[in-house]
Amino acid sequence: MRTILLNILLILASQAFTQNYIGMHKDDIILTMKKDQPQFKLDRNAVNRSYNYLKFVDKISEQTILYFLSDKNICTYVRWMSDYANLNEVINELDRKYKKKSKLTWYYFDKGQQYEVKLEEGDWFFTVNIRKK
Repeated sequence: MRTILLNILLILASQAFTQNYIGMHKDDIILTMKKDQPQFKLDRNAVNRSYNYLKFVDKISEQTILYFLSDKNICTYVRWMSDYANLNEVINELDRKYKKKSKLTWYYFDKGQQYEVKLEEGDWFFTVNIRKK
């Protein structure tokens, strides 16, 4: 049962890969996440005086998304951190949605702008970084 629930949550979470948040205003990100990714909750307790960002957490599938914002609250890049239990499904989703550049790098175009999607493997979790190229 837990496996089925995790698979459903991963399918829902992977839908965030289809939405380009870079260039979106902070308020629009909050509304879009609430509507399209209800399993992710905005973590208002996260405070970092060095960076302006929004933090969303899905505790069930152990995923965190950080939206880094400019001084005008416009998203400049995205970091998606996840438990290794989700790795194969995330790679399959990235392979399906984007053009592969190398083993752990993909790219796509949106409104004439190229974006790079890079997967980085850490000790305890992996990270998917999305930014303008």
